[in-house]
Amino acid sequence: MEYIETNAVRTLVHGFTEADPSRRWTLHDLAKYVGIGGAGPVLVGAPEQIADGLQQWINVGIDGFNLAYAITTGTFEDFVDAVVPVLQRRGLTQSEYAPGTLREKLYGQARLLEDHPGARFRDLARHSGSFAAAEARA
Repeated sequence: MEYIETNAVRTLVHGFTEADPSRRWTLHDLAKYVGIGGAGPVLVGAPEQIADGLQQWINVGIDGFNLAYAITTGTFEDFVDAVVPVLQRRGLTQSEYAPGTLREKLYGQARLLEDHPGARFRDLARHSGSFAAAEARA
């Protein structure tokens, strides 16, 4: 595999070929490398082992993670149900949350201000299909 100018998978191919210019990557190599979790580091193991790996990165200053799934929904459910409690016990992630919505936490208010461009869509949302049906049942 060689880097060529194309719109498809451009950054990924560039990253592989530039990281080790002497290596001749094959499609098999690429598929094997990104087969689980994409092109980033992959942690696999028991919840404690995954927490150990995350903790190592936290200890060197990493302050957030983007998770990728190996199987749809199951990966995130497993992470939340099994790894997050380990991280919480270690004090590496919060276990309690302040009350309120994200908007309230970020902006101090539950709704958009009346002069916000999005506020004009309130009535539209209120009378649209599922919202109107749910409101009628209430």
